[in-house]
Amino acid sequence: MGDFMILKLAELGDAEVRQAAGVFVEGFYDSLRVIAADAGKLARALEHALVKEQFFVALEEGRVMGIFGYSVGQNRPFRFDRAVLRRELGWLRGTLFYHLVRHELEKPLNLAKHQCYFEAVATAKEARGRGVASQLNNELVTRLGYADYFLEVVDTNVNAIRLYEKLGYVEFRRKPQRWFRKQAGFNARIYMRWMPVKDNLGG
Repeated sequence: MGDFMILKLAELGDAEVRQAAGVFVEGFYDSLRVIAADAGKLARALEHALVKEQFFVALEEGRVMGIFGYSVGQNRPFRFDRAVLRRELGWLRGTLFYHLVRHELEKPLNLAKHQCYFEAVATAKEARGRGVASQLNNELVTRLGYADYFLEVVDTNVNAIRLYEKLGYVEFRRKPQRWFRKQAGFNARIYMRWMPVKDNLGG
């Protein structure tokens, strides 16, 4: 288990933003590679889209080892520029990315004032199994101060599900993936809610 420095991405510089984009691509590469197989190209295309005020990162010796994005109200942690995507990915791939991924990651969730939705959770390969996601989750729950925290995980990501359950999250909804299950790599999206210890004990 590591002891990482947790900072908001807005407090850091361009180098850390670039690293954060790289960690995101690492974590979601299986879904992103349908757009482009080059992870470096994907990271360069996504770097501009990170809303720095809505990302926290775990740092170790100046390197980004994990990221946690969060949505509140109608604000999401991504904002895409079609021109940048086309420049980095090419006109066709950039256009496809803008229309497909933007809908998934930028569409407002219309959360209530007491709700917070965690997303874009990823850990650098070299730091996996060292408690990065756990530390980020625990610090953000304390720092942000919302009453309800939600997140989404796919059913095939068994390790993540076990981690979230250990952290106190409970499944409350399961949405089957109707189309292109093989291409998507999962069968259903699982929505989980963080339950404080007192709630779990019935207190």
